[in-house]
Amino acid sequence: MKLKTIDQTIQINATAEKVWKALWDKEHYKKWATAYMPGSHYTGDLKQGNRIKFLDPNNNGMESNVESLTEHREITFHHLHELEIGKEGQSLGNMREKYTLDEQNGTTTLSLSSEMPEEYFNEMDEATKKALLIIKELAEA
Repeated sequence: MKLKTIDQTIQINATAEKVWKALWDKEHYKKWATAYMPGSHYTGDLKQGNRIKFLDPNNNGMESNVESLTEHREITFHHLHELEIGKEGQSLGNMREKYTLDEQNGTTTLSLSSEMPEEYFNEMDEATKKALLIIKELAEA
């Protein structure tokens, strides 16, 4: 599986704490994750070492490990395998997704780096642009 990396950044006029809440509060997550798939949600607790499931309404998605987490600063997911109707599917190898928040004078730069199979890159790159705009809107509200 050949991987390509999405690297995107957005400036948000809000504190890192507000941006973090926009990202990971479960209700907020559902709002911005619709950019990828309507009805997307996650289950599990965001704590280092924990397993999280990112799912669509039919329980398809992926299971990931919270590889590192510094609240309001950085979180890295190691995507382990696909989930098909909640059951373990194809391994995702070393795919990682990282969110970095850098706050300067009340403005936060949110950077997202996400590895994915090359065939999904263009579609996911576009979806990520939309998702970041929704996150900005939620955090600045």
